[in-house]
Amino acid sequence: SKKRKVDYEGRKFNNEWCIKYFIVQHNKDVVCLICQSTIAVMKEYNIKRHYDTKHSASYDSIVGQSRVDKMQQMVNFDDGEFIKSCLEIFIENVSPEKKNLVEQISLSRFTMARRIDDLSENIEASLKDRISKCSAFSIALDESTDVSDTAQLVVFIRGVTDNFEVTEEFLDMASMHSTTTGQNICEEVTKLMNKFEIDSSKLVGITTDGAPSMVGKNNGFVKRFLDV
Repeated sequence: SKKRKVDYEGRKFNNEWCIKYFIVQHNKDVVCLICQSTIAVMKEYNIKRHYDTKHSASYDSIVGQSRVDKMQQMVNFDDGEFIKSCLEIFIENVSPEKKNLVEQISLSRFTMARRIDDLSENIEASLKDRISKCSAFSIALDESTDVSDTAQLVVFIRGVTDNFEVTEEFLDMASMHSTTTGQNICEEVTKLMNKFEIDSSKLVGITTDGAPSMVGKNNGFVKRFLDV
């Protein structure tokens, strides 16, 4: 008999897997929200094996509404339809007498998340305005790995205006899913500079954690960034 081909099996994504395994469907792929890995086959056995092998020890203890909240943190708050479908799955498994309460809590938290998202946009606009008024600035960087084994690059900025008004703020954090070479870090910092419309000609100082990828003589971030 001929071997079955996965593409011909007509597998369908089951929304219950979202909260159960912290995964989403992106186009035709299944993506793990924890480590951003793509799971090759849309089959619960493969998805469960990935979750059990890499994440169950850290995430099995998160249950009920806390698990839904964790999903809300992982996905884009603008993806309202997706979050709504996940909440509906959770509510279906709650006793009837608790459904109204759970629905009210879930919707209020979703509304609050959107308000936080709007607030973050206002903060970003305010920070852009203050940075634009600075006549000189310096940046500080640190790169470390989180519990999901993803490198996180944190950038701070400190600037001063002609009137000696000082702005010192957390600029942004970038997740680095591949390598963390000087070139990779340079690309991420350049993206942040463009995002906040920062004039690189006003840069007067760079502080790093001293790692080779940051200060390497030939391929470190500082060397590559200053050569751009």
